[in-house]
Amino acid sequence: MGFESTSSGVAASIYLGLYTLYLLLAINVVRKKGFKSIYTALLAFGIFRVGGQLCGVAFAVLGIQYWPWLVAYLVLTAEGYFSLIIAAFYFIVQCQIRQNGRSWLCKCKEERKEEQEASKFKHTSCLSWSTVFHLVLVPANALVIGGGTTLTGIDTDRWDQETDKINTSKGLRTAGQAIFLIQTIIVILLLVYVYVREKVRGHTIYLLFAASPFLLVRGIFGILSIFIDKMNYYQLSNYDGAGLTSDFVAYEYCLATTMEFIAASLFISNYYLDNSEKDILDENFSKFESDESSSINA
Repeated sequence: MGFESTSSGVAASIYLGLYTLYLLLAINVVRKKGFKSIYTALLAFGIFRVGGQLCGVAFAVLGIQYWPWLVAYLVLTAEGYFSLIIAAFYFIVQCQIRQNGRSWLCKCKEERKEEQEASKFKHTSCLSWSTVFHLVLVPANALVIGGGTTLTGIDTDRWDQETDKINTSKGLRTAGQAIFLIQTIIVILLLVYVYVREKVRGHTIYLLFAASPFLLVRGIFGILSIFIDKMNYYQLSNYDGAGLTSDFVAYEYCLATTMEFIAASLFISNYYLDNSEKDILDENFSKFESDESSSINA
């Protein structure tokens, strides 16, 4: 299989392999933890990313005349970033519940029912911070997708005549990516808050701290890629006769694809650290029981 754009094809193929391995890990984790676990968001991320990389490979093979494959790649990667933000938020909730028995970010069924019965405003009283977080992210996701697909039907020969559509696309993408970045910053601030004020500790918290810089860089790149020409996939100077230029590929894969892969890998490793910690606790408990029974028999 030959690539019209070698740099784009090689990068897409490498990360297709990496994300396929990640997806297999995520499938295994969800199979053991169940679809109602937080790892379902990480599984969704893997599906979006593998789909995106397949589109990236297709674009590199078919060439620039099949550029809708590139748009599909970019839309699917936006969905992947959305999944990571959701996962990071709920890992914080999980850490609070694990240490404190509850989380003020997320209300249980009993709390929602009590508030509904006590309030005149049945539909708003039971809203939790997690629900609000979701309600803000969903339109942001729609804005990014809408902005990314607005120009799909435009003939590149008439690009200069489509100023209104181009500006509309830029506005939608900017609004969506700005909300993504703000939500990422909120997650990081929440992480710092629960660590400093609530003294929440554990390997999950440390993994979240480790992943935070990568998520932040990814969010900042989402904004910069709209306004900096060398990072903007709607800038015609980023294309040559074969496809994407090497500079654009480097920006995209270093500041977006790699950042997401590292963050997702840190998140999925939480499952294996949980199991390792559980094994150690079980081993220590078994040893304690053995020592206890020995002392009783003596």
